[in-house]
Amino acid sequence: MTAEQIYILGMMQLALVFFLACYRLRGQPQTVGSLGFLQLAFLADAISWLFYLWPEWPAAVVISNLFSCANLWLLAAFAMRRAAVPLPVFWLCAGFVLHASWYSYFAVLQYQHFVWHGQTVASLLVLLPVIRLMLWHKPQRTRSDFWFALTLVVWVLVVLVRSVLLLLAPHWLLSSQLVTQAIWPGVMAAYAIFALTGYLEENQQQLKGEATHDPLTALLNRRGFFEAVNLQLVRLAAKQQPAALLLMDLDYFKQVNDEFGHDVGDEVLIAVANCLQQQLKTPQLLARFGGEEFLVFLPDTDLAGAQLTAAQMLAAVAELNLPQLPSGRAPLSLSIGIARFGPDYDLSRQLKNADLAMYQAKQNGRSRVELASR
Repeated sequence: MTAEQIYILGMMQLALVFFLACYRLRGQPQTVGSLGFLQLAFLADAISWLFYLWPEWPAAVVISNLFSCANLWLLAAFAMRRAAVPLPVFWLCAGFVLHASWYSYFAVLQYQHFVWHGQTVASLLVLLPVIRLMLWHKPQRTRSDFWFALTLVVWVLVVLVRSVLLLLAPHWLLSSQLVTQAIWPGVMAAYAIFALTGYLEENQQQLKGEATHDPLTALLNRRGFFEAVNLQLVRLAAKQQPAALLLMDLDYFKQVNDEFGHDVGDEVLIAVANCLQQQLKTPQLLARFGGEEFLVFLPDTDLAGAQLTAAQMLAAVAELNLPQLPSGRAPLSLSIGIARFGPDYDLSRQLKNADLAMYQAKQNGRSRVELASR
């Protein structure tokens, strides 16, 4: 067996390994609709390398070229589904047919120059839009998505350099085989690994989101809120900048559950959460603290700014018109306690202060704001 045959078999086995690795990711929500295209791309690549073992047989050459072209266009379909872009099936199929026809025709005639130049044109037409999709259009882009796109950039540069060398120094290129044998295995392994790890990173993001967000309102939960606020408090404490904490409770919410049921109660909580979120701007934070309680963190905000925000929230909730509740019913209201940070930046202590202020608002008649004593 020649060194070239060993190399070809190695590439085929590498593609098969990634094809089999896809089975480990099946069944996960983030893989639906896209993993199948990636797996078929790996399988097409493996078949292409297998039939490349017999370059003296025209039928084997045609089959190898067909599957090599299929690998490229399946990667395009994979990237489109990952970027949530509708598949232009007709154009993908038309592009594949033209690409495969060109590739196979000139490969059988052994016009290697035309084969490689055609591959360069096809790679540019397919991979440049894919790179754009993965970098700027894919939802929740991960680090692996970035490196996947960067690997495709390397792929494009490789074929471009190969075509340039074919025009300027064909004897050096054809004799060295540097592009094919030294660079391509790394490119193939890199895009495969980053395509697969992109799914794993999305899964980690989903698990982290579930651990730090309230499933009903999609707001931060207590854990997510504490993590985010403590990060900001480090900066605020270092510069001795003001901040405020608002703890609020939805008044008479138990009556809503008792009169209209927990389903209506959940809808009210969602509506109130959305209403409160609309009153805030980044980097201000809102969390569901538990039950009908909500927490707001206002960085770089003095007492006057905190009181203004609290008043806006009171007014916005009072103006909510919910079809689930009778029109003649008293408007929804909040009892809000405010605690200030600086010089004390201890979140637990200020949370207790805000809690005491909120209960003071309850005792003083509800639908009001009370300021915690330092």
